Amino acid sequence: MANFFPFFLLFLSALMLVGASSSSSTEVSPVGYWNKLLPRTPIPTSLHAFLPKDMDDPSQRKYFGILRSRGCTGGDYDAYKRGTTLDQLEGNSETNFFFLKNNLKPGSKTKKLDFVKKVHLTSGWPTLLPRREAQGFPFSSSKLADILIRFSLDPNSADASIMKHTLEDCEMEANKGETRYCATSLESMVDFAVSQLKTNDLQLLTYSFVNKEEREPKSRVYTVQPGVVELRSSQAVVCHIQSYPYAVFHCHMTINTKSYIVPLVAEEDGIRVSAGAVCHTDTSSWNPNHASMLVLGTKPGTPACHFLSHGHFAFVPNSAS
Repeated sequence: MANFFPFFLLFLSALMLVGASSSSSTEVSPVGYWNKLLPRTPIPTSLHAFLPKDMDDPSQRKYFGILRSRGCTGGDYDAYKRGTTLDQLEGNSETNFFFLKNNLKPGSKTKKLDFVKKVHLTSGWPTLLPRREAQGFPFSSSKLADILIRFSLDPNSADASIMKHTLEDCEMEANKGETRYCATSLESMVDFAVSQLKTNDLQLLTYSFVNKEEREPKSRVYTVQPGVVELRSSQAVVCHIQSYPYAVFHCHMTINTKSYIVPLVAEEDGIRVSAGAVCHTDTSSWNPNHASMLVLGTKPGTPACHFLSHGHFAFVPNSAS
C-alpha cells in the first residue's frame, strides 16, 4: 500500500489544480458553506481535524488517510441489522463507549474511554473533500473495481476488503424509523442534517476537554458529574467516521433518540470532558447480536446509549432544547 501513497497524492494534486483553474472565484468554500447554512453552529475542534489545513492552497491539502481496521463505533454503530460476536469484539476498546441510561446519574463511573486515539494523531485523519472534488470519485459498491483501480489497490488486499465493507454499509437498507446517508463532504453532511431535522438552528454534540487539552491521548475512567443536560428533542442526526481513503461519514436520522451533554472528570488526573452522548430509546428492531446488546447484556427494546468520541457527531435541534 505504501507505493499507493505518492501516486494518490500526485493524482489528487493534479485533480485539484485543474479544478482550481476552472472554478469560479465566487465559489463558496466548505467552511463558508457551513457558516452560511448553520450560522449559529460553530465547527468544533474535533471536526476541524477532518478539514484540509489550508483550503485555499491545493498544494497544502492532505486528503489521504491510512485505512484502518473497522471498529464497532466507526461503522457498526449503524449496522443494526448486522450482528457480531463477543469473540469479534474482544479487545476492542470502542465497545467501552456503550452504556446504559441509568449510568447518566452523577457518581456513575465509565469504563476506560479514549476520546482521541494516539494512533490517529500519529498517522493522520482522513480528510473531507470539498463537494466538487468528492463528486469526481465514484462511490458505489457496483463501481468497486473502478474505485480500486483509481486507488491502485489489489482487489484481494485487506484495504480493498475494508473499502468494500464501507460501501456496503453505506448502501444497507435503513432501519425502521431511520434515514441513512453517507456524506463524502462537509457540504453534504450539512445538507443532510438540515433537510432531515427541518431547521438550521442546530447544536453539534461531540466532546471537548474543559480544563486542559489532552496532550497525551490515553484511556481514562471518568466519573459523571452533576449537571447532565438532556436536550428536549427526540430527533438527531448522528454521524460516524468510516474507514476509507478520504473522510466518509455515515449519518443516520433517528426519531427515537435522546441527546445529552455529560460533564465527566477523570479519576486519574482530573481531566474534565464535556461529552456528547445519545441514547437510542427504541431498539426493538435491532439485531439481538448488535454490539451494544452483547456488551451491555441487554435485548432488543432496551435503550442503548453511547458517548461520542473523535469522529462521531450528533446534530440536534436547538429550538427544542
